[in-house]
Amino acid sequence: MTPFIVDAHTHTGLPGVFFSPEESARSLLARMDQQGIQYSVNLGSLRNLMGSSDAEMEKAHAEFEESKGRIFYCGYFDPRRGPDDLGILERASGRSGFKGIKIHPSFAKVPAPDPRYEAVWAFARDHGLPIVTHSWSVSSYNPVQALSTPEKFEPCVQKYPSVRFVLGHSGGRGDGRREAIRMARQYPNVCLDVAGDICDRQYLEEMVREGIGDRVLFGTDYPWFDQRSHLLGAFLADIPTEARRAILRDNALRVFALE
Repeated sequence: MTPFIVDAHTHTGLPGVFFSPEESARSLLARMDQQGIQYSVNLGSLRNLMGSSDAEMEKAHAEFEESKGRIFYCGYFDPRRGPDDLGILERASGRSGFKGIKIHPSFAKVPAPDPRYEAVWAFARDHGLPIVTHSWSVSSYNPVQALSTPEKFEPCVQKYPSVRFVLGHSGGRGDGRREAIRMARQYPNVCLDVAGDICDRQYLEEMVREGIGDRVLFGTDYPWFDQRSHLLGAFLADIPTEARRAILRDNALRVFALE
């Protein structure tokens, strides 16, 4: 089979939270070849979250080149290091493999509406780049997730309508998932990716029924999760063929300007 799928949510480097036998770009590329995945978007490693650096961007770019242009990458922005991280993003801008910006309010412990995020939204607008965020539902056992619930991003979504915005993990479970779907229906610049620990074909079926099949991106969170689990749900979902192709490929090509 000719590879055609785009995995819009992957990582390289040690996860840091738990052991993973696969963490290199070489391992990711081998999995892509095995499973018919043409391109991946690398959203960085624990090193990015702990402190972005030019060295991490150089590593990601080297992986892009070694993959012969198949593993694209995003930079990272932490509002606590705003000017420094913007400088790193600026130095990476214009490079062929650099395709977006990742933010993670729960890890940074800075809530999504904090005005310090304004700088990265303006940067994304001015450079034509998408922003991908961690998003989740309120969690009793992981209270920092409350900093990244989908509706908290709404003011910036409204203020920067030209910025393509991806709610990673589609808001998690329950109310978070419902809010993510509502925002994708309400705002043309909002997309969802299905990466994470929820591998349920019914979620995809619901999203297509809600009329947002053109705003859903296939993603896995590799190496945290096995890509095959998400592929199984995508191929078993009872959705039209054109919606399946959009989710598995076309939406990500558009959002990240891959082709």
